Amino acid sequence: MQKWLFFAFLFCSLPAFSQKRPSLALTHITVIDCTGAPAKPNSTVVVAQGHITAVGPSDFVKIPEGIRVVDATGKFLIPGLWDMHGHLTDATDDAFPLLIMNGVTGVRDMGGNIAQIDRWRSQIENGARVGPHIIRAGPFVDGPKEGVTNRLTVRTPEEAQQAVRNLKAKGVDFIKVHNALPPEAFFALMDEAHKEHIPVAVHLPKGVSSAEASDAGAASLEHVETMSESAMWRKGATAKTVEQAVDEILGPAGQELFQHFVKNGTWYVPTLVAYERGFVLWSNDSESLLPRFQIHEKDIEIVRKMHKAGVQIMAGSDFSDWALVPGIDLHNELALLVEAGFTPMEALQTATLNPAKFMGKTDTYGTVQVGRVADLVLLDMNPLEDISHTRKIHAVVLGGKLYPLASIRAQALQDAGERR
Repeated sequence: MQKWLFFAFLFCSLPAFSQKRPSLALTHITVIDCTGAPAKPNSTVVVAQGHITAVGPSDFVKIPEGIRVVDATGKFLIPGLWDMHGHLTDATDDAFPLLIMNGVTGVRDMGGNIAQIDRWRSQIENGARVGPHIIRAGPFVDGPKEGVTNRLTVRTPEEAQQAVRNLKAKGVDFIKVHNALPPEAFFALMDEAHKEHIPVAVHLPKGVSSAEASDAGAASLEHVETMSESAMWRKGATAKTVEQAVDEILGPAGQELFQHFVKNGTWYVPTLVAYERGFVLWSNDSESLLPRFQIHEKDIEIVRKMHKAGVQIMAGSDFSDWALVPGIDLHNELALLVEAGFTPMEALQTATLNPAKFMGKTDTYGTVQVGRVADLVLLDMNPLEDISHTRKIHAVVLGGKLYPLASIRAQALQDAGERR
């Protein structure tokens, strides 16, 4: 497998468009800009120095002389996709060509070797590697666990506060906490992170409820199974099994909790595909398969109710070194979200506009609009008709450079052969 890397997460302000030299024009394409507006057929998109400089009807957009023009008649254009829950360290850089070929132009890395990830980001900035933008947490903040790596082990509130300060010194984009973190340490960490203005993504610690995590200021909650865990772990819990907990969340208690998330602005990344792939489809135990599938069906219903209540949702696959396939399973997650009642446009937004909102970067990512970074995906079929059409990728544009899918595959095979 070829080893590719990714264009780094850009925070710099955009230079004036008058100073940009146009480099690429996609003509006669149907633009699905992911703002929620209807698809715009027969459009032209002009790109200069890695940013979109013009979007409009092909009959009216003037194409500057001397630039590359691609006639995209019959194609559909969407923004580059973000996988908002992945683990690059575990997946290794073997994941990179899979992510690129599947139109994933951004990844939120949810815990790993920060030194390795930062080397990759540096290589990207230097142009030595090609791949999506990366925002990263660095090591997990967790309680004591044996046989795990890339952890800051925290036992006390004082250690939690110090962990926040240490991670801030490393320049992390956010902090990721995991499920063995003691409750007292968790709340101390949340207070310190708030003081230091560092977002926290939460894999719910045992002994902490989802409502408590939301009230404490969690930027995002991870994994749909967190909902059932919370129902069993909260104070005064009556649910003793996962089945009982899921049924509780499907009732009035869940509706009250969802409104809690809406009020607090807590985002949710359900990673439905991780449960489906890791605990349902990969099960070899016929006796456990049916109850696991039934829980999965109810989890989909929980996400449906969450979405209907107005909870802000982002797409993530939880790719790492088990079960999930980088890039491919983000498309499976989009399909599961449609199964949960999202329209195709809403599902697309969970991997485009919503991540940009979450990061405070709607002026940079997430839509096909003037001024946005030119991370784009050309499709052979309309994803608004069927969300599975997001898989019908013809080419990917990264930072304004066009990568036909066939050329990415050919280069990956060539590099794999050279390493044999």
